Amino acid sequence: MSAPRPMPLPVRALLALLLLVLNPSPSRAQEMPAEAPAICRIGVNVEDLYDLDPARDTFGAVLWIWSLCPTADLAPLATIAFPTASTGLSLSPIETVDIAGGGQYASRRAQGVFRYNWDMRRYPFDEQRVVIPMDETQYSAARLLFEPDRSQSFVTPDVRERLREFKTSDLTLDASISDERSTYGLPGVDGARYARLEAEITLRRAHLATFLKLTSGVFAGVFIAFLSFFYDPTDRSGFGGKLGLLVAVLFAVLLNLRASDATIGDAGQLTLVTNIHLVTLALIVVLASVALRDRRRAERDLPVRHPDWPMLIGVGGLYVLIIGAMVLRAALF
Repeated sequence: MSAPRPMPLPVRALLALLLLVLNPSPSRAQEMPAEAPAICRIGVNVEDLYDLDPARDTFGAVLWIWSLCPTADLAPLATIAFPTASTGLSLSPIETVDIAGGGQYASRRAQGVFRYNWDMRRYPFDEQRVVIPMDETQYSAARLLFEPDRSQSFVTPDVRERLREFKTSDLTLDASISDERSTYGLPGVDGARYARLEAEITLRRAHLATFLKLTSGVFAGVFIAFLSFFYDPTDRSGFGGKLGLLVAVLFAVLLNLRASDATIGDAGQLTLVTNIHLVTLALIVVLASVALRDRRRAERDLPVRHPDWPMLIGVGGLYVLIIGAMVLRAALF
């Protein structure tokens, strides 16, 4: 008998592919999908906001935090961290309640001073988004995720009554995952991923009393500086009094600028209050230069206006326009 003819190569390849699909390898058949992370529902009550300190970029807060987890072995309130908390963070003992049908409810109180970068460039028309982040530190995002309890979270009404300088928004909760490239030295992992919850309140300034206190001295100094031009420039003693008055106003504005920076902070940025002081300083320098010019003309027996109304109206009008434009820009933009 003649030997059987071998199958053509394309036919053998097709049969092999069919057998691979119908009979997967043992290792492939045993692959199971990864377990989904557990979800804990987290809620926050902002009981108090106090010591709002833009100069130090801090604020104080009292929080009640609760969690509802599917199992008792998950305890995020025991391992949660406040990355923006300063010294003196106080945490109460955790209280737990077992839920019928499974799950556990837990709550605790947190009080402390938190860091926040107050942006005072548009003060007193500023809007501050005060955020308190809370990070899980034990269970990775593959094991535990947060779900914000928005319907039950709230700001205590007394907070709005105490913060009368601001219009306080409702509390906003956002859940996310903090994804860091560093593994903190742990081998065999790609990165550090943990659940995060952010509690946010928006504060919109509603009153101008503090702003008027900080700038009233500046505008009073400008008024006095303009009054000095009613001295007779041909009178030698009158020129000395005028120049001395302008120098006194100059130092008063500088001291007021320093006090303003200490009150509202952001000394390294050009805030509206800072710009008002700087424009006022430039005005005083201009007025001093005009006074010196008038005195030199008087010494040469040249005509000098007294009082020089065109100069006073022109310089004063320009000053008002510049200050008004800066205030309008801060209010609208």
